[in-house]
Amino acid sequence: MPPDDRANGTRDRNIEDQQPELTEAQGMQDQAAARRRSMLPTMPPAEVPGVRVERFLGSGAFGQVWVGRNLNTGRGVAVKFYLHRGGVNWSLLSREVKNLVQLSGDRYVVQVLEVGWDADPPYYVMELVEGGSLEDLLLRRGRLPLNEAVSLFQKICVGLNHCHGKGVLHCDVKPANILIADDNDPRLADFGQSRMSHDQTPAMGTLFYMAPEQADFNSTPNSAWDVYAAGALLYRMLSGNAPHRDQSLLSQLDTAGSLPGRLARYREAISAAPPAVDSLSRRDVDRALKRILQKCLHVDPQQRYSNMQQVIDDLKRREAKRQQRPLMVLGIAGPLLLLIATCAYAYRGITGATETATTALRREAFGSNQLAARFAAQTLETEIEHYFHVTESEATRKKFKELVNDTLADPDAKSALAAIGRSATPLAALDKTNERDRLLDNPIRLILNDYLQERLRIYTSEAGQSVHRQLIDSLFVVDSSGTIFASAFGGAVSRDRNSAGRNFAYRTYFNGLLDDLPKTVPLDEVDPLPTTHLSSAFQSTSTGLWKVAISTPIHLQPDVAPHQVDAVFVATINLGDFELLRENDSVRSETWIGQRSGSQVAVLVEARQGPLRGTVLQHPLMDQQRREGRTLSNSRFQVDSELVDQLLEGGDVDYRDPMAQAPGGKTYAGEWLAAMQPVTLPEDPSQASSDVDVPLGPSEALRPGPDPATSPGQKRPTDLLVLVQYRLSDVLGPVGELRKALFREGLTAIAAILLVTVVLWWAVRRSNDDDDDLGANSTRDAAHRDSTAEPGETMTVA
Repeated sequence: MPPDDRANGTRDRNIEDQQPELTEAQGMQDQAAARRRSMLPTMPPAEVPGVRVERFLGSGAFGQVWVGRNLNTGRGVAVKFYLHRGGVNWSLLSREVKNLVQLSGDRYVVQVLEVGWDADPPYYVMELVEGGSLEDLLLRRGRLPLNEAVSLFQKICVGLNHCHGKGVLHCDVKPANILIADDNDPRLADFGQSRMSHDQTPAMGTLFYMAPEQADFNSTPNSAWDVYAAGALLYRMLSGNAPHRDQSLLSQLDTAGSLPGRLARYREAISAAPPAVDSLSRRDVDRALKRILQKCLHVDPQQRYSNMQQVIDDLKRREAKRQQRPLMVLGIAGPLLLLIATCAYAYRGITGATETATTALRREAFGSNQLAARFAAQTLETEIEHYFHVTESEATRKKFKELVNDTLADPDAKSALAAIGRSATPLAALDKTNERDRLLDNPIRLILNDYLQERLRIYTSEAGQSVHRQLIDSLFVVDSSGTIFASAFGGAVSRDRNSAGRNFAYRTYFNGLLDDLPKTVPLDEVDPLPTTHLSSAFQSTSTGLWKVAISTPIHLQPDVAPHQVDAVFVATINLGDFELLRENDSVRSETWIGQRSGSQVAVLVEARQGPLRGTVLQHPLMDQQRREGRTLSNSRFQVDSELVDQLLEGGDVDYRDPMAQAPGGKTYAGEWLAAMQPVTLPEDPSQASSDVDVPLGPSEALRPGPDPATSPGQKRPTDLLVLVQYRLSDVLGPVGELRKALFREGLTAIAAILLVTVVLWWAVRRSNDDDDDLGANSTRDAAHRDSTAEPGETMTVA
């Protein structure tokens, strides 16, 4: 049908309901749209017998199209009125209507229901297809799924074949002329360019859907034209663009001048271009469909399908082959399954011989690993006990206590500490910058600071380490409200990162609790610890390393107020500085498991319940990163909490080191045997005794006390777990080598059989493909043409 019929099949998106309503002031565009709506017809040009004409749909060069409803059936219909008689080639219009009536028996052609050619104005009634056109569908979705595109293509071919069987050639097949019904079936429409098969009058189609030989005023209509156009439709549905349509060719056509010149340029460009199928980049398009598409789009009409029935036959053969594929697969899978069954018995023989050895080796290695974990935990416990003695010894030195007393008695230092201690919370204490500056510059405090620095040097220098095997990272003193007022660090610390003058009452090394308190805890609710305490692991605010602190209370007047804590002395230790875990560039520690190597390593893990449980606190990779000047302090690596419970229960599990995910951690990838032991401390004698009744402060009520069922001398748990991991591949290495040797020969034989099977399968498939080879060139993958699909230009002649 003519161009104004193309509105049939699309809903009236441009016409809005014209109900009166109150609106705001309209802009110029809104006013223009309102004027256009006001000019739309409101009454149909004439009454149509048996049809209630309901609303205007669109208009074109020849008249108007209205939507109506059949009064007898209730079926929606489209009514086309021919209003403009002047200049209209009534013979062409009559031929179109005649062809539509002749083709009305086919479900894939728009159905003409009634013709009022003698009415005034003339009209005809056709079915209403409201699903839109294929062009609309492709503009919305771009490329279609393969099965959907092939299904639409096959139905369009059936419709065109029906037309050809009635002697009608469409001559202008394109997406805009294919309407989509509600059942998703296509309907051929717009037969304005159609010709009878015996007609010698040329007909112009649409660029890029028109066969090259059609683009000639001397051409004679042929069914191969519709074959080419149908192939172009399939190409568009698969690629999202019409074949050969690119910007360079469009530019050439725009500069060609006259219509004959443009047609000639189009013929030349299409004939000289590589086959369009070569640029189809979709991998899901099978070879059979590519051959069909290539033959539809062949430039030479002699090499093209001569009619639509041939296309339909090849589509059916393609579908039949696709249905045969399961049988072909079964023909291949059957022998393979037999081969696999045979191999299974051989596999059982090989694995049966190695599993016994593997189980025995694993059991022995696991027991050794458990023993190493217990020895490592005991070694670490002994080290921590030594640190306890060192801390208590340093805290009771006469000179130290005198310097602490002098600092706390100094009016200026006392005033600054009191002002900081009166803060509501540790977080609020950060605002006391003036008091902190006064404290940092206090000369009496600096003397204590120098003393602590000198004492720390003893534990960090080589001479000191020859006497003291303990490595201490920092020393500091905290007043009774939780404010650090003197500190010493192993390295230089800038003034803004110096912890002196800041309140840390929320830390476990001050309050002796199991976990750190929030920084917003009220200071008046926190009391200093009463006995020497091992803190929970925490990350240093200055270095980012995980460390623990051993803290002990300072009693400046033990005779007057034996239970009054005047200050807290704290020594912090980097977890990597424990002798058990200490790495050395030249010689590795041999104190806990003989000659250590990369096959067996010890790791410290967080034991506390909660989100930190299972966090890796110390690992050889962390030592390596520290030596290289890097840090992993911004990342957290954890062992799953359930896995921690399994390891503590003594379960033999395949362990994967979480540090393998860290930068530089590939060395620790793979499976390990792992054993885990908790680190404990001897029972605190002061807590074991119940003879002294001491009142509890606010935070002491939350502090863990001795278990009533625990007898004096029984060990106390800490928040640390020692994990010893042994590389599983080293344990099972000999068995693995034997297994590989046995399998190597078997796999070689299997590979040879598989190769023969694949070659035979390929030969059968190739033979089947050659039976239906259409002579197309092999396709190659190419980049998808990134050009927006636009409606083509239709060229018509009378």
